[in-house]
Amino acid sequence: MMIGTAKPAKGQITKGHVELGSYPDGPIYSPVLIAEGQKDGPTLWLQACIHGPEVVGPLAIQRFLKTVDLSQLSGRVVCLMLANPLGFRGYNRLTPQDGYNLNRVFPGDRQGHHTYQLAHRLLELSLANSDAMLDLHSGGDLTITCHYTLFHNNGTAEGIESERLGRACGAPNVWNSLEEGLSGCHFTHYTKSGKPSLIVESGGGARVTAEDLERLTLAIFNVCKARGMLPGEPVVPAQFRLGGDAIHHKATHGGLFIPKVGPGDDVVKGQHLADIVDLFGEVVEEVHCPVEKAWVGSIRRPHMPIYNGDQVFELVGTKGYDAA
Repeated sequence: MMIGTAKPAKGQITKGHVELGSYPDGPIYSPVLIAEGQKDGPTLWLQACIHGPEVVGPLAIQRFLKTVDLSQLSGRVVCLMLANPLGFRGYNRLTPQDGYNLNRVFPGDRQGHHTYQLAHRLLELSLANSDAMLDLHSGGDLTITCHYTLFHNNGTAEGIESERLGRACGAPNVWNSLEEGLSGCHFTHYTKSGKPSLIVESGGGARVTAEDLERLTLAIFNVCKARGMLPGEPVVPAQFRLGGDAIHHKATHGGLFIPKVGPGDDVVKGQHLADIVDLFGEVVEEVHCPVEKAWVGSIRRPHMPIYNGDQVFELVGTKGYDAA
């Protein structure tokens, strides 16, 4: 088996490139690395930068590859460093060439716009070359996310396994995403195609913290352990907060964004979440929680200028708590 130009070899990490599209003057490549264990086992598809600025993903993969003991690894981990090379080069959540959000257009279209063709290629590659998928995310440059995992448990065997992996990855917040707004995500269609998958999120705000890097690296090791690819048990929190039915709250005025809550905070209906102030220092909009009970999945980067219509909060409905 080869992934692009990378050919796995027992007990080694091999490097190469995989072609994902075409520039006017040649191929669009992503670096790919394959960590092959000494023992046979399943294959995990590990990818980063489906949104260009979410660079904690490649850094976590690098840390995993530098610290994993290949003599203890059963199977292989295929590491796609840049799921969206154009987004990475343009430091853009969207694909600069056509303006689409890659993680909203799956399963893609072989004959569609560039982003649609890329989605089709990624889904085809990942399904053909792996048994499970872990997709690494953060808030990128404009937003900051709390530490959560996202999966699609629709009651099938692969959906149930996706939730099991979500609870194993180490995040205290678990979100079973059945929302229509996330129906075009890579993980959703990977699972609908018969294999388990999940996203893990942490951080953003145009920086990578040591905590965010540690969280995503731990998620990789935990998922490998949960899949029987590494010995030991996943390190998980004592309790999970459950989420679903998220809303994405948008500003109705431009100005400077002054939040009163942070990522991961619990909020209730009517609670004062933020002010938007103009350049005279006057409050032009107060943002209040519109739902009964939720946790803050993400916030806009604090104190930065925003336009009317910009998303300022992702509020994930609180569905209860479960012991680990």
